[in-house]
Amino acid sequence: MALPGSSDFPGRLVFHVDMDAFYASVEQLENPPLRGKPVIVGGVDSMRGVVSSASYEARAFGVHSAMPVAQARKRCPHGIYVAGRHALYGDYSRRVMDVLSDFSPVLEQVSVDEAFLDMTGTAKLFGPPGVSGRSIKDAIRARTGLTASLGAAENKFLAKLASDAQKPDGLVVVLPGEAQAFLDPMPVDRLWGVGKKTVQELHQVGLYSIAQLRAQPLESLVSHFGESFAGHVHALAQGRDDRELAPDWEEKSISHECTFERDSGDAEFLSAVLLDLSERVARRARKDGRAGRTVTFVWRNPDFTRQSHARSLPVGSDSSQAIYEAALGLFREVAGLGGDAPGRTRKGPRMFRLIGVRLFNFVQEGQQTSLFEQPKLASGLDRAMDAVRDRFGENAIRRARLAGQDDGTPSP
Repeated sequence: MALPGSSDFPGRLVFHVDMDAFYASVEQLENPPLRGKPVIVGGVDSMRGVVSSASYEARAFGVHSAMPVAQARKRCPHGIYVAGRHALYGDYSRRVMDVLSDFSPVLEQVSVDEAFLDMTGTAKLFGPPGVSGRSIKDAIRARTGLTASLGAAENKFLAKLASDAQKPDGLVVVLPGEAQAFLDPMPVDRLWGVGKKTVQELHQVGLYSIAQLRAQPLESLVSHFGESFAGHVHALAQGRDDRELAPDWEEKSISHECTFERDSGDAEFLSAVLLDLSERVARRARKDGRAGRTVTFVWRNPDFTRQSHARSLPVGSDSSQAIYEAALGLFREVAGLGGDAPGRTRKGPRMFRLIGVRLFNFVQEGQQTSLFEQPKLASGLDRAMDAVRDRFGENAIRRARLAGQDDGTPSP
């Protein structure tokens, strides 16, 4: 692998930029006393949620994203657990992407905290990949105060692995001709598309490292795994990846969820939670300038099974009230409080471990959704509440759902 400042990169050049422990790092940046401490985003006052992000201080104890909070608390009982602030993370994400767009017009954002850049032919502008990579990292730190890890290689697959090779705050350049030496020691689960089940199947035929898989005849792999999958992993094991960047990425949906300390079947309580979740989803949609046409009520049963129920709106909307009314109607159907879906059992009301609201199928604000209909956009009340939150924080004002009513009124 080349060191920063290496010579010009022949042929195609792809960067992968990955923010380090993004949510947790933002929390540490916003709250200096948290710096240097094990910060875990998610699972505040609950043992039933999952970790959204963990600082590197928490990762030292084996805590990682998507881990159940109960398990995280066992591994890191002295960790500092904070609630996620997705609007804030979105603001930081936009700043990062603005920096990246200064270096390349071909940018594929794959999530809020990572992106690919096509840097082919940019050496005369920004220098060789080690130099330009350092410039990007320095610019991100100057604009946001956060660190990023960056990988540079001839394709997306190698660049992604390179960005992960020396986290946090890493910079790794894989030159053409060095790909095999970079890949060979890695385990087979580092290949894209290889999950837990496939790893077990590869191990059963004696393939543990990428070097072992690469040395295996393609025909042998086909006989075990089929032509499509065998060809895919065989090409990756040799460092080949022909995928182009897809620069028009945006979030496919906006969602917020709440996991309960105890399973709940209290319709009034669940409806109030649903109002808060709908408000958060709508606010993010308004900040992004998007209106969604489909609302989904998401829930998890006491047995951990996850289900969802969706409804299409007549027109796209970013209105808190419209999204809440749709989500509430879906909830009432699922809970057996109205509609055709049975929700009550012989033992009592339907119980929920988690509920959530998701908005997708977006149109842009001002875009006509049919010949006669315009998107149903935020009310003056929505905009006024947004202004209060922008100035005083997300929890400065909330709507209160009055008992027996399906509409919300603001409450301090």
